[in-house]
Amino acid sequence: MNIELLYIKDCLNFKKARRLIHDTAKSLGLNIPLRKIEIKEEDDSKKYSFPGSPTIRINGVDIEPETANTIGLTCRIYSNGTGLPDREILRCKIARASGIKTVLFICTGNAVRSQIAEAMVNHFLKDRWVAFSAGIIPMEVNKDVIRVMKEIGIDISRSKSKSVDLFTNCSFDRIITLCSDADRFCLNYPDYNEKDTIVFHDPISSGFGFGQIPLLKRLRDDIKKTILTHLKNS
Repeated sequence: MNIELLYIKDCLNFKKARRLIHDTAKSLGLNIPLRKIEIKEEDDSKKYSFPGSPTIRINGVDIEPETANTIGLTCRIYSNGTGLPDREILRCKIARASGIKTVLFICTGNAVRSQIAEAMVNHFLKDRWVAFSAGIIPMEVNKDVIRVMKEIGIDISRSKSKSVDLFTNCSFDRIITLCSDADRFCLNYPDYNEKDTIVFHDPISSGFGFGQIPLLKRLRDDIKKTILTHLKNS
């Protein structure tokens, strides 16, 4: 796999982009050489079809082609409104390019079920799968979910809820929806090879209220048993 970082020397985000690439590859257990290309003049911009600094390409393909529609010696703004691509997008595309299997879990709010499933896979199956999660209507990650996951040694306190739209231009080996609402209301799934629906009851959004620790523990354990077995057999 070939990763290129194209930049302008005085770009404030160059070092941040370099660190982002390094940290993301490391989180996947990969040690990938990074080719840094300095864009010095307009001729370089044209030669490399340079849309702005910093630009990251994996095997010659821009990390975010939808924002790579100009050429010139300028700073680049990504779809998240910053000068760096989203970490989850980079992680997904590096994983895919390196041949690691990827799975995206989708539920309504990305606050309970899909967060648990993502964390379980990344903890117990990290040698075989890289997991991601998203919601149709993203909500804050439930604090009691963080608590019951911490009880089994998995820290998701820094996890953020994400919209499924974030992954529009990504592709996955497998998408697994964890509630019927996802299949009813999610009209535009990211690209995938296979798709499954495995429904789990959510004690929080179903009206039982917050603080239902025993119910969340049961949900946690059900997701662990079902999802890990499902992916191990895939």
